[in-house]
Amino acid sequence: MFYSKRKKIGFAVLFLGTLTIGTIFAFGKGHGGFRRGFGPEGFPSPFLIERISKELGLSDEQKTQAKAILESSKERIKPLMDQMKQNHETAKNLGTDGNFDEARVNEIANQQSETMKQLFIEKEKTKAQLFAILTPEQREKAKQMQDKFAERMKGRFGKFGEKPAPSE
Repeated sequence: MFYSKRKKIGFAVLFLGTLTIGTIFAFGKGHGGFRRGFGPEGFPSPFLIERISKELGLSDEQKTQAKAILESSKERIKPLMDQMKQNHETAKNLGTDGNFDEARVNEIANQQSETMKQLFIEKEKTKAQLFAILTPEQREKAKQMQDKFAERMKGRFGKFGEKPAPSE
């Protein structure tokens, strides 16, 4: 249960935060992703970035600026993701001996909460930096793309990772 909640929250923060706006921008080819979509640590692949970049019509200068912003964000997010993973590993075996250590569970939950808060802050910082390099027209288009993406994800995952209600 802990893993699935952590996974959903982490996925939501990174996926929506990084992709919705932060990953709407291209930051050049050669950035290793392992499939079409997302690469390591939830960052988008070059394929996805290039596609979104074209839709927004980013200039070469904007791509360069976006690349710098995303690389900086990635450097700040990686230790947070490592902390999330470490907390998960620490919590994985809690209670498997039949004992509940409430103090330890609270300690890990507080660490996860603080890490999630920092991830949220990083997402918002990256989003603001990226929107700052866009023209007003590109900002509007990015907002529309963000809304469309959120709607598609809502259809796939429901609200906060819940399964969508069956169609009538």
